Amino acid sequence: MTNQSQLEIIEKALNARKQEGQKQIGWKLGFGSPAALKSLNTSKPLIGGLFDVGELISGTTTDVREMSKPSLEAEIAAYIGSDIPKNATENQIIDSIESLVPAIELVDFHTPPSDPETILSDNIFQRGWVMFPSTNKGWSDGAKGLEIHIRQGDKTWDPATDIEAKIGPIIDGLNECNRVACALGRGILKGDIVLLGSVIPPYPSNGSKFSVSIPGIGEVSLNFNQ
Repeated sequence: MTNQSQLEIIEKALNARKQEGQKQIGWKLGFGSPAALKSLNTSKPLIGGLFDVGELISGTTTDVREMSKPSLEAEIAAYIGSDIPKNATENQIIDSIESLVPAIELVDFHTPPSDPETILSDNIFQRGWVMFPSTNKGWSDGAKGLEIHIRQGDKTWDPATDIEAKIGPIIDGLNECNRVACALGRGILKGDIVLLGSVIPPYPSNGSKFSVSIPGIGEVSLNFNQ
């Protein structure tokens, strides 16, 4: 669980971006897989912010030549349809979900992610993201029954079927995100987007097209100059 010292680090990282004129439009959960939690000696995913300047358009080409170690994450993400109350119940969180969709996150591991404080100080290395448009289908059955398909160039991953086994329980992650967001005075608001976690470890960008899809919902992709 995020402690007071880590909250202050998150706040500083987010304020630095706001002072540059960036507008926060949501949140992201990171390092929530069982392996990541164990390696960082934490019990909950780390929380960072999403900002308007990071939005990428599906199918376009992104220049990563100035990044030290550009990496890609295949994510499931949430659109938030109503403000999530402080100390929200599980049902209130579920009712706030407008839709769950595929997403891609671009990160730059310029520093080894050795401890939570280092990771949080750079907003979990977040550099860009793309999400499929909202389906307005609500929570439905959550991640149950969904598959995430991933491809980069000629490489294809096995479909990720047990999504929460890879990223952790979505409601637990959103609850931790809401706790942090409320402690920082903003909360999770109607219209926010939240990246919920990657079903694969961060994968190095090699310049080839990277695509993530959920059958029955849609697909997002990015190309790279490298």
